[in-house]
Amino acid sequence: MTRNTAAALPAILAAAFLPSIAWADAITAGGPRQPTNWTAVGMFLFFVGITLAITGWAARRTRSAGEFYAAGGGLKGFQNGFAIAGDYTSAASFLGITSLV
Repeated sequence: MTRNTAAALPAILAAAFLPSIAWADAITAGGPRQPTNWTAVGMFLFFVGITLAITGWAARRTRSAGEFYAAGGGLKGFQNGFAIAGDYTSAASFLGITSLV
């Protein structure tokens, strides 16, 4: 990090986080504070852990840059169809929810 970047870091962090803190205070100021849902937190951490484990496993199996492209050419048409359908469904869900909101 350069000296100018290090000097600007506190201002950047303040600009990034202060609006969200103020917004959170505005939401909770009018009503009672809800207890933490530890089941939801645990499930979130579980899914993040599983995702990181799969990513680590896949990274250890990758030996060259060519293997990053479509699983090194080892996918069958049916598997590639599922991947494309998953991408489409994800994008369609995101755009659909956004338009509903």
